[in-house]
Amino acid sequence: PCQIILFSESGFTGQKREIWGDVPDATSWELSHTISIRVVRGGWVMYEKPRFHGRKCVLAEGDVEIDNPWTAYGQSGPFRIGSFKRVVRDYRVPEISLFAEENGEGTRLTFTDSAEDTRAQGQPLTASSIVVHSGLWLVYSKPFFDDDPYVLEPGGYPNLKAWGAKDPSICSMHPIRLGCPVVERAGEPQALIYEHTGFQGRSLAVSRDIYDLRRLSGLPLPTVGSLHVLGGCWVGYEKEGFRGHQYLLEEGEYHDWTQWGGYSKELVSLRLIRTDFSAPVLVLFEAMDFEEGPSVELSEALPDTRLAGYGPVTQSIHVLSGVWVAYEGPNFSGEQYVLEKGVYRNCEDWGAADCRVASVQPIVQPLRCLPQIQLFSEPDFLGVHISFEDDQGALPAAFVPRSCRVRGGSWTLFDGQAFTGEQHVLSEGEYPTLGAMGCLSSTVIRSLRKVPVFFSEPSIFLHGLECFEGKEIELNNEVRSLQAEGFNNHVLSVRVKGGIWVLCEHGDFRGRQWLLDCTEITNWLTYSGLQHVGSLYPIRQRRIYFRIRSMELECFLCVPDDVEDMKAGRVVVSSLSDQSSFIWFYEEGLIKNQVAPNMSLQVIGPAGKGAKAVLWSENRVPRQTWSIDSSGRIHSQMFEDMILDIKGGRSYDRDHAIIWDRAEERPTQIWDIQVL
Repeated sequence: PCQIILFSESGFTGQKREIWGDVPDATSWELSHTISIRVVRGGWVMYEKPRFHGRKCVLAEGDVEIDNPWTAYGQSGPFRIGSFKRVVRDYRVPEISLFAEENGEGTRLTFTDSAEDTRAQGQPLTASSIVVHSGLWLVYSKPFFDDDPYVLEPGGYPNLKAWGAKDPSICSMHPIRLGCPVVERAGEPQALIYEHTGFQGRSLAVSRDIYDLRRLSGLPLPTVGSLHVLGGCWVGYEKEGFRGHQYLLEEGEYHDWTQWGGYSKELVSLRLIRTDFSAPVLVLFEAMDFEEGPSVELSEALPDTRLAGYGPVTQSIHVLSGVWVAYEGPNFSGEQYVLEKGVYRNCEDWGAADCRVASVQPIVQPLRCLPQIQLFSEPDFLGVHISFEDDQGALPAAFVPRSCRVRGGSWTLFDGQAFTGEQHVLSEGEYPTLGAMGCLSSTVIRSLRKVPVFFSEPSIFLHGLECFEGKEIELNNEVRSLQAEGFNNHVLSVRVKGGIWVLCEHGDFRGRQWLLDCTEITNWLTYSGLQHVGSLYPIRQRRIYFRIRSMELECFLCVPDDVEDMKAGRVVVSSLSDQSSFIWFYEEGLIKNQVAPNMSLQVIGPAGKGAKAVLWSENRVPRQTWSIDSSGRIHSQMFEDMILDIKGGRSYDRDHAIIWDRAEERPTQIWDIQVL
């Protein structure tokens, strides 16, 4: 399926439209001079005029803001879009043929990939006719994709006039391809199943797994005639019980069985993928049961396993994180198998009849980590529902939540208004009943609050006496029962040094709960009414991407050089651009940059004032971890009392990141962490 989300204003605001297929006439849409477009799936062409005529604007997958492109050609007044067409809708290899003579005659050159400079000995390649066999191609008369391209859709172009050219020179070209499968609404699973093709006949809305469509109580159906996946990522199966041919079902419309790539009309069981899609990693093993032999570890799509020096035979797979789709053929073709986190010891484990895996790709979720919670008035996510993205000091008086979905972040629910009363801490997931939420059947939730984002490694100290005296227990991971682990659970003071923790009254995380961030509680009895802690765990936070902005200089921390083949990379402050080198993430205490995920921020040289901070291999020992406090200071955990700073002055390296003693008179030590 293909999808565009169009916003009538810049900044992804204004009226929102979801586009699932061709739009022959969009001239009635009211738009501002600048619009925002999110292309979720597919390669699209936006036309100046209705019925796919006039000038063209190509839209590839991703987010973009567009000023009226037609004004340069004389269009006045508000932005008007004539029509939309989806052109790239599958993983077919793009192919274009250039001919030396008109009407497809003469010498022929065929391309299946991007070419930034086709010139030979300084002379441009020329073409008098073109055939686009597959894909959407951008053809340039200058090298390195310079100047406006000619947009060529599948079909024949018998002469220069057919593609609007006067000069036969073709110096560069680029095909628009599909990216990895995407899930936009992982936390809002819903699919509409129709009895017949074209969304006709009886219909059924589902938000949970279906073991056998033919045995549903109330509305059994013989098979799925057509399908609209409104939210979540699903897997459809040819047979009951999640067996037979597998079909990945992304968000979108499927008018009939051919659109989900079916081998037949049969689709009788559905399974929802409930997992974390971030940071995907898997390992393919040629031998069964992970025995010695060739293997390859992947963290991104691979259209042909031979490109990684690995053959087409895979007999066991270990998915370390994320969700993957393995394909029988290259270029994501043939039988498909959806793989979730876990081990697959043989091909039968992933539903295959043989061990051929020729291409793999992850299912990705866009980098949007806004916290969100959905509350439902009835169990099993039924009844009236309300969604929140911000703290709520008082829920509507007539609304009594009985189930909920946590879509993003972690939340604390309170049975009193203004964040008072008993606490119930919920991480991302589904909670179909009050019991699943850790509440009594009589509990009424009156307020709720987001668990704040944090940048520190979990660390907590439990003391046997008040004021942090007596026996000390230091913990960095969850403990299901202090007593079962051999500790005396008698606790009278608590110090949280890092992370955010949930302390529970009883073992197995039962009973009353208390959410604690970096804090010191000198008297646990006064604070909680208890003299013990039954169990405790640190909040687990998804990988969060952010920019690091100097409050004083109004510049952003970045990596200015290509560090892919370098041992170390400079870290400086600079004016913001849209490059990935300005995007950072926090992982197990390490601060990493998106352009070099296997490197981390580290101090080199003697660790005194002014020592430089660079990107260095994360395998360097000892590990250099960091924490970021609420005031915006970035602390080195290895070099005590040292803060990330900017060198300053007038030397050539004045914009370089360094460490310095904490000093109130150095405002360059204060950073603004801008979560994306």
